[in-house]
Amino acid sequence: MIRLSFLFLLFFSVPVLHAEEAAGEPLRFCNSHWPPYSYGDADGQAVGGYAVDFINEIARRIERPVQLHILPWLRCLKMAEDGTADGIMLLTENDERKHFLVMSTPLIWDANLLWYRGDNPQARARLNFAELQGLRIGVVTGFNYGESFNSAVEQFNLTLDEAPSIVSNFKRLERGWIDVFLVNRMAGEYSLHDYPQLKSRLVAQQGPFEEVGFRIGLAKTGRGAGLIDQFDQAIRDMLQDGTVVRIMSSEPFDYL
Repeated sequence: MIRLSFLFLLFFSVPVLHAEEAAGEPLRFCNSHWPPYSYGDADGQAVGGYAVDFINEIARRIERPVQLHILPWLRCLKMAEDGTADGIMLLTENDERKHFLVMSTPLIWDANLLWYRGDNPQARARLNFAELQGLRIGVVTGFNYGESFNSAVEQFNLTLDEAPSIVSNFKRLERGWIDVFLVNRMAGEYSLHDYPQLKSRLVAQQGPFEEVGFRIGLAKTGRGAGLIDQFDQAIRDMLQDGTVVRIMSSEPFDYL
């Protein structure tokens, strides 16, 4: 009888031990090198940026350690999809991403702009997607430009030309390989930080994009999906107590 009681206790205590061990393991998050939101060193470790600050603050509040890595964007998305990463530090949502990510409440909001070469006679604001017809439109591979834009691409037969980064698109814009490039002002200007001559030759105009929320994505097949309520509560608290504003008002991390 004593032996049976011991086995009974052992059987039910093992899951508890595993749960405690899992709770103490760092959650693995990734992002791309995306100034000023996330910066990485030569080893792919996250070293700073607004998204990094957000995740570290949330981890402190929910008392859960994290490991943060900077990877090529498409690899980061794939790792979150297959569960080898527990989440993505900061991104916008769309239907495709919601298939494999549980999306948090937004931390910040921003909208894409239209970037042109300053001497381009077509450089003007465009308030509907139909006005982009006939232009060679530069986009970043893997970036989310929103469901409205995706629908407009098909509806108006828009011409897209992909490149792997913001900087590469700006360089193609300067060389006349594309007519317009789509990116929000903050990411655009910080990507141009080390290219002052290039920046001086470009101009940004208002586009037909609405502001979208930038969120944390927790992988549905990762270990953090069940923590979405804790993440959301931490984000609400950070918005209410001014932490998000404080982080966004601070000087961004040094350029790397």
